[in-house]
Amino acid sequence: MKPLTRYTLLQFLGWALVLLVVLVLLRWGWINTTAAWIVVVLWLAKDVLLYPLYRSALAVESAVSPGVEAMVGRVGNCRTEVNGRGMIEVQGERWLARSADGTRITPGLRVQVVGHDGMILQVRVVDEATATKA
Repeated sequence: MKPLTRYTLLQFLGWALVLLVVLVLLRWGWINTTAAWIVVVLWLAKDVLLYPLYRSALAVESAVSPGVEAMVGRVGNCRTEVNGRGMIEVQGERWLARSADGTRITPGLRVQVVGHDGMILQVRVVDEATATKA
């Protein structure tokens, strides 16, 4: 879906609410027709002016969290046994992980993230000499 389409769909509820409030105020006689049009036009102008600020955020369609991509290359500690799957800690965050080469990794060993499969990190055991990012 294009960013403009997403942005427009996100604005519908706000437009409906403003229109409802303006119609109620008109019916009760609290504002005149000119004031009602000014409120509606200003509300629409606000949405038009804010669109460029939101466009880049609405264009993101990645199913993978940017956090996963940022973990590749980082070094952390194995918290539970990784035999198939296990838990590691990298930069204070706990992640589900599996061994990249299928080997069993015991708790306490230092591991480096070498890739990911969705939200599951792929890791390999490292020694202190190969630890590049801590």
